[in-house]
Amino acid sequence: MTPRHAVAGIIVAAASFVSVACGPPPAPDPPLPEIVEKAIAYHGGDLYERARMTMTISSLSGSFRIEATRNGGAFDFVVINPAQGERPERRVQLTNEGVTEWIDGVESELDEEGVRRATAFVNARVFFPLLPYTLKGDDVLFEDRGLDRWEGRDLHRMKVTFNPGTSNDADDAYTFWFDPETGRIEQFGYDFDNGLRYRRAISFERVNGVLFSDQDNYAVDGGKVPVDTLTPDYVASTMRLLSTVRISEVTVEPL
Repeated sequence: MTPRHAVAGIIVAAASFVSVACGPPPAPDPPLPEIVEKAIAYHGGDLYERARMTMTISSLSGSFRIEATRNGGAFDFVVINPAQGERPERRVQLTNEGVTEWIDGVESELDEEGVRRATAFVNARVFFPLLPYTLKGDDVLFEDRGLDRWEGRDLHRMKVTFNPGTSNDADDAYTFWFDPETGRIEQFGYDFDNGLRYRRAISFERVNGVLFSDQDNYAVDGGKVPVDTLTPDYVASTMRLLSTVRISEVTVEPL
């Protein structure tokens, strides 16, 4: 599965932080929709900008470890995919200075394609657990769909797309459903070349001020199915429960 995980707050932030070191400061991010601002504040607010977070993400495909640090303009993301069977441990670190990869503790020599793949490996795994903060960025386009009825609740529906050419997966689209009062992300979906995914939060945990959630992950595989297809009836009649994504061993250390 290769949906567009690497968006906005990761790729754009990386490019912006590098440009700080190499030239004039980047332009500020464009204003966010009110519900997205509310969501970021509710989920963790300024802690996303100045904290070290660690966690383990587990799902059907296995588990991996994330160490994510931001301190103002500096960032340091490490993703560790542990050894399993004949597969070696893979550790990738993405910082303002660039990306480094180790296989079983031995640093890899990365060509241009290797750098792209290693960067995407980190972005793909950091994006989801740091939502909604990762919706910040000047390549993100929002389309407010208003209130949408799901299982007896009115949720604020927001479609998210991306400027063409800003990443390998810029053609993919997301939809988020927020609690209209708090901004909490209740569910989201995204389309990609091989199908459609829908994630629904099943439990929440706030760790030292930052909110995380476990999610049931529903799927339709095959050709691309537009994210606008998602309705309660469509999920119930057409999608299958693929996995449950769990976040555990979470630490949050404010800086």
